[in-house]
Order: sequence, then structure tokens, then C-alpha cells
Amino acid sequence: MAAMLALSLSAATGGALAAPVSDPPRPLPSGAELTVRPGDRVTISTSATVDADTRNGVRVVSGAFVTAGTLRREDRLVSAIMTVACTAASGPYEVRFRSPVGEENPSGIDRLWGSVRVAPADETERVECARRVSELPLESQEEHWPGDAPWPQTPWDVRTVRAGGTITATDNSHMAGDGEVKLSSPAFTQSVVMRGSKKVDATVRIRCEVQPGVYTVHWNEKGKPAKEWARYRVTEAAPGCQDPAIAPQAVAARKATPWLVGSVAALSVMGGAGYVLLRRRRKASH
Repeated sequence: MAAMLALSLSAATGGALAAPVSDPPRPLPSGAELTVRPGDRVTISTSATVDADTRNGVRVVSGAFVTAGTLRREDRLVSAIMTVACTAASGPYEVRFRSPVGEENPSGIDRLWGSVRVAPADETERVECARRVSELPLESQEEHWPGDAPWPQTPWDVRTVRAGGTITATDNSHMAGDGEVKLSSPAFTQSVVMRGSKKVDATVRIRCEVQPGVYTVHWNEKGKPAKEWARYRVTEAAPGCQDPAIAPQAVAARKATPWLVGSVAALSVMGGAGYVLLRRRRKASH
């Protein structure tokens, strides 16, 4: 009985001391007012195909938030998560959509989505709020576009590919020409050159032994600095996965080249020496 009581107390204590899991974000529907407390997280989710105000990259701003949120693609939706500032005074705050960073102009997006009402909080609650908010992980920048959309739509359009598999990269901006860009990444079996007439693309293969995780693709264009262009997630390879031999003819040619060059040079020297010797013999005979 005593042992069972001790186990019960131990379990209760362990549960009390365990790090609290942050509450899930609270949804804010269009046109609604949501009552929140300092430190609460708020989420907005809406269709990505309704209008230009609800597209990927649109900012979600409010005087109640620590920082502006960003609508990011989640298949056919866009969503954003924001945190209510620990210093936010009690009262109502508008929540508005604004143009993506770099697209701000007088005729840009400025749309009222809804509002939040911050409940009163004392100093003790605000101090605790600051501690909790400081422990929150950074919001992910990943976007997840529909599988039928060419990849990548943006540098954070993260598609999933199995180690040993292939994925096709397409330049949706139509800024590069045939053969002008080489794509490189630590998980590729080899760098590839983008080809095409109207638009360029390239199919890349992922190495079998690559560890699961997110990898970056670098865009290497002639005469310009390299840039981070895309990201993809690699999952574990299938059993028995083997990388194909990389350009075996080119490898053989590279191995044969030193011998071939040496042989040609030797033949040239021998031919030259024979020619000189032949001329000497002809002069002696005359």
C-alpha cells in the first residue's frame, strides 16, 4: 500500500514539474472579435484562392501582437500565427492584412480582418507571460503548396522527397535562359544545369545515404553571386537504395585523358625524331 502511494505521489509530482506544453493557437474568424490574454497565440486561416488580399506573404498586423504575422501557404489555405504582447494594454485592437514585405505602396493591401480584445492583466501575470513567450519556438517559415504546383513557388516552398528519389525544379520567374543556371545542394547526387526554351527546369536525384531533414538549393547563375533558391525535405531511403553511377563515360574519359595526352605527345616526339633522322640519311647519301 505504501509503495503504491509512493508511486502515485511520484507520478503526481512528475506531472506537476513537467514543462507545460504551450496552448494551441486560438482561431480568429473573419469579422469576429476574440478575447485574449497577454501571451496568447492567435491564428488566422483562410482560402488562398479567394482574392489577392489572402495570398502567400501577406502580413497580419495589430498593435496587440509582438510582431506581425505572415500568411503562409498550407495546401489550398493560407495561415498565420501571432502572439499577443505581454505589454499590450487591455482593450480592443484591430487586426488587419497588409501587403507583403517589399510590396508596400500607397495602393497596397490594407484590409480589416477582425479584432482582438486584450483582457486586463496584473504585473505578476505579465512577468509570467514574458517567461512563457521567451520559451516559445520561432514560428516556422515553411510553406506547403499543392503537389500539382511546380516547385519551388518561393524559397520556402518545402516539398518532400525520399532519399534516392528525384524532384523536378522549375524556374517560375522565367528569369533564366537555357544553360545559364546550375543548381547545387548537399543532398544532390550531382549539380545540375537548368535547360529549356520558354522556361528552364532540371530533375535532380537525392543521394541514398542522406540523413532526413530540410536541405537548401543554391542558384548559381553565370556572372552573379549564388543565392538560396529553394528548400526540400528528405525522408529515409527505401531498403537497398543505391545511387546510380554518375556519368561513367565522362569518368572513363577523364581517366583515359592523361594516358592519351601522353601517348600523343610521345608519338609526336617519335615522329619528329624519325623525320630528322630520315633527312640526315638523305643528305649523307647525296
